[in-house]
Amino acid sequence: MIRVLVVEDSPTAREHIAAILGMESDIEVVGQAADGAEGIRETMRLKPDVVTMDINMPNVDGHAATERIMAEAPTPIVVVSSVTREEMIHEGLDILRSGALDIVQKPSAMTAQGYEEIRKELLSKVRAVSGINVAGNHG
Repeated sequence: MIRVLVVEDSPTAREHIAAILGMESDIEVVGQAADGAEGIRETMRLKPDVVTMDINMPNVDGHAATERIMAEAPTPIVVVSSVTREEMIHEGLDILRSGALDIVQKPSAMTAQGYEEIRKELLSKVRAVSGINVAGNHG
């Protein structure tokens, strides 16, 4: 079972992501956080196998939260963001340097085909990073 923490400030997007992940027999959403600060606390408390992380959030953004998590409780992180592809390249490179392992577009009220593609990509990336030992690179 892959234990996932969803960090997302939009309640609607958070529910969408949790629902997509929760429908899978091999994935369990163990917690949800509404901003980066809560995401850091919940990562320390729940010790999930994977964190899905939004970038633009109040209080502590996804970039800062990713840096803290990787420094204090290294956990595979998949960024889930609604930013445009150009913004994702700029923001994404920064957040990948901070320790996030992959990026997927946030599910939204788009076409059913587009939603299905994003759903498959999110599930694929969460499963792919779940087995990566991100703590093993420091010794």
